[in-house]
Amino acid sequence: MNGFALKIIALITMIIDHMGVVFPETFGFEFRVIGRIAFPIYVFLIAQGFRHTKNPIKFLARLFAFAIISEPVFDWALRGANSLGDVNFFANTNIFYTLFLGGAAITAYKKIREKLHWVVAALPVLVFAWLAEYIFTSDYGAYGVIFIFVMYLLPFDNFPLYKGIDSYKRFAIISMALLCLWQHEWVFTDALFYGIADVPPIAWMLIPVTLISVLLVAFYNGKRGPNFKWLFYWSYPVHLVVLAVLFNLY
Repeated sequence: MNGFALKIIALITMIIDHMGVVFPETFGFEFRVIGRIAFPIYVFLIAQGFRHTKNPIKFLARLFAFAIISEPVFDWALRGANSLGDVNFFANTNIFYTLFLGGAAITAYKKIREKLHWVVAALPVLVFAWLAEYIFTSDYGAYGVIFIFVMYLLPFDNFPLYKGIDSYKRFAIISMALLCLWQHEWVFTDALFYGIADVPPIAWMLIPVTLISVLLVAFYNGKRGPNFKWLFYWSYPVHLVVLAVLFNLY
């Protein structure tokens, strides 16, 4: 499975997730569950992108540009904005903000690490995570930025992962699985404090479904596949426009 295939799966499951957000009575929480596959795959691909890019500043500029381009339609489709005056570029922001801040954290770490200890180099990561969580309140917030950074650090170099599992691969796969589960720690917390019977059965499905993303990454062969870079950038704001139009029509 190449990078193009992973991007297609992430794109489709993201759209399904957003359909569940915009039309909850029609599609139900099941669509949100399916959508849990998307983000970990995007995190993996962004981390790989910053691991191998020759021009991180250009990469960051692209992510930032689409963060700004996407915010009005993101607020329209998912945040109930009815006019440009309702658009907020500094609160409840879209996923491109998180990807940008995660990429910025990696770039800062790499630059500082060339001259200083890794502990010092990691400090900007905390700053970018704080910005995501408290200033821009972006999708996935600090968790998303930290997830991206850790995926960059993990030894994901020898693909496909499912072949010849060694201690490094095992560590990478288990770490990614734990990071995926971290997003849904509330399920375990509610079960612990309120009882398993009080957690809706559909909520438990979040756990195995999000781990599907780890399985898919394990089958990644390290190849990019067809280069439709702009398709995946523009598909984000475009599909939000379509959902917003359909919501206002029906």
